[in-house]
Amino acid sequence: MYLSKTSATEFEIKGNVTYLIPFDDSVSLNINLANKGSIGGWVENAHVYTTTNACSKLKYLLGDSWKDYCQGFNFPDLECPMKPGIYVSSGINTNKMKNTNFPKTFFYGEYKMVITYTSSKGEKLGCLVIVLDIIRPWET
Repeated sequence: MYLSKTSATEFEIKGNVTYLIPFDDSVSLNINLANKGSIGGWVENAHVYTTTNACSKLKYLLGDSWKDYCQGFNFPDLECPMKPGIYVSSGINTNKMKNTNFPKTFFYGEYKMVITYTSSKGEKLGCLVIVLDIIRPWET
C-alpha cells in the first residue's frame, strides 16, 4: 500500500493486499511504534499493541472506516475471515478513513509503525511499515 497525492490537501490509499491464507482470528497482530530520537535514530517500543484475533481487532481499530477499507480493496464481504486472494485498490480517499478507533491526539514527532501478522504457531505471515510525521496544529 502507498499514499498517492490527488490534490494539495488530499491523498488516496492505493496498492494491493495479498492473502495466501484466510485472514481470520487465528492470526495475531502486533503494532510497534518507534519514535525518532532527538539525535537521530529510532527509539524502539515507544508504543506497543499486541493482540490475538487480528481480523476482528483490525476491524475494531478501523471503526466506521472498515467499510471504506473493504470496499476500497474490493473484498468480497465486510466480515471476518477474509478469503485468500489478491485485492487491489484503485484509491481510497484518506478523508474517509478518519472515523477510526485509533488515538485522536498524539505527541508530535516522527514515528515508524511496524505492523506484523503472525500465525498461532508463531510464524511471521506478513508485515507493513509506515513512517508517520505528526506535526503541531500551527505547523504546515
